[in-house]
Amino acid sequence: MTDIRQVQVADGVSFFVPQAHGALFSEIDFIYREIFVERTYLMHGIRLSDAPRIVDVGANVGLFSLFVKQEFPDATILAFEPVPATHQALLKNLDSHGAKDVDARRAAVGRQHEDRVQFTFYPALPGNSTRYPEQKKVGQELAVDQIGQEAVDRMMAGVEVEAEVHRLSDALREWAPDGPVDLLKIDVEGAELEVMEGLDARDWRRVQQAVIEVQDLDGRLDAVLAILDAQGFSVTVEGAAHLPEVYRYSMVYATRLP
Repeated sequence: MTDIRQVQVADGVSFFVPQAHGALFSEIDFIYREIFVERTYLMHGIRLSDAPRIVDVGANVGLFSLFVKQEFPDATILAFEPVPATHQALLKNLDSHGAKDVDARRAAVGRQHEDRVQFTFYPALPGNSTRYPEQKKVGQELAVDQIGQEAVDRMMAGVEVEAEVHRLSDALREWAPDGPVDLLKIDVEGAELEVMEGLDARDWRRVQQAVIEVQDLDGRLDAVLAILDAQGFSVTVEGAAHLPEVYRYSMVYATRLP
């Protein structure tokens, strides 16, 4: 069973999260540190104006959107989160923190529109929920060595949910038909290329900066970099902090060439 619970991450700072009964820990502490303390999304030349326009694909419970609103109160954000329980926590966080001008949609993003797609929701690790659960097997042997097979099985016990998939270009033109997108953030647990392939060339020209988490399976990192190069970006790649290399996660920072 999964509840929406409020978890404290620092003095006076708490967030709503989907939390399975008997979960070993809450991943929200890691996410909070990554976004608010280490400021992972404002590195390697990523800079925002006083009133930026942001697209947050893979919003999870909304910490990136809340960080943006804290740093840039006049920001406008289009956020996507497909998992029902996680989206519910996202809405509660936006409301409890008074975040305005955030259009938080319960949908995934892909290369084409799809009405009903299966996702695997991990109640014990909601941030790992994905359309492609087979990819979560990468590096699990390390986790088994650290905490044991039984604990890993409990953490990775998935529940099937359904979500609609939108093309980013379609959603973007409906939300903001013209003008720049100051930052495109993508963290979608295996569907990075599909998100990028759903953005038409004319809309790519609107994107000024991007930060993308990539798990480098089947040449995915090279494919992401090739798209960014073709669209006129200068790119910096950095191994994801706090994750062993065996998991093959990288952060890609892209800024538009002058």
